[in-house]
Amino acid sequence: MLTHSILATVETGRLAKAVEGYTAGAYAVTLAAQSEAEIRGFVANGDGKKYGVVLTEARAFCSCPDSMFRHTVCKHAVVLALHAIRTPQSEAAEQERPMNLKLGKVRPGWQACA
Repeated sequence: MLTHSILATVETGRLAKAVEGYTAGAYAVTLAAQSEAEIRGFVANGDGKKYGVVLTEARAFCSCPDSMFRHTVCKHAVVLALHAIRTPQSEAAEQERPMNLKLGKVRPGWQACA
């Protein structure tokens, strides 16, 4: 499984820090897309900084400085993997209902009642 391969490669200290923060509710996670081959999302830390995270079988990418400069699996990638494990795809799909952005034709001068 994709999430397990990511969690198997992370350093013990980062894993512990990510698990502690995730269970305490210090991170806000937004799943953007999830499939068998890839998980995409955003992880916001307690300071409000939001990082884009992409998990694949080959590697984990995060836009945080730790991941960019050290080329390691960061705590944001771990938090996204943990969130994907705890939130089944069916529940995630229910939470992310697409918005109806279909435009309709309106007669000139027509106003809707409030």
